[in-house]
Amino acid sequence: RQPIPYGETLDYFGFGDALGYAEDFRTGAEGSYAKGDRWAKYWRSSKLEVLVSQLQESIFSIVVHPPAGFEVAYVNDIEKVERFTGWILQYRAETHGYAVLAATERIGEDEFKRLRREYKQA
Repeated sequence: RQPIPYGETLDYFGFGDALGYAEDFRTGAEGSYAKGDRWAKYWRSSKLEVLVSQLQESIFSIVVHPPAGFEVAYVNDIEKVERFTGWILQYRAETHGYAVLAATERIGEDEFKRLRREYKQA
């Protein structure tokens, strides 16, 4: 895999996409290229990978990232790079739907990682 070239815009990955990967994982991860008991990996595109992991009984983390990283031209750009996009979703059997517990677009990467750890350890 190649890194994301400087200045290239990534394919948009939204909430609907996250739902699709969460549901695929919950129902057996048929579309994944690698999987374990509590995780599965998918290729979103030639430059983006999706990792779905089960944090608790009905709580899933969906993270999309470029596995080869980004090319950065200027030091000041390093802090601006969005390293991943993620959601923590809870499946609700009674409605056959998902609730958003956390999303990087709302809380940022650091808080997302903290919450992900908390759910995983609970």
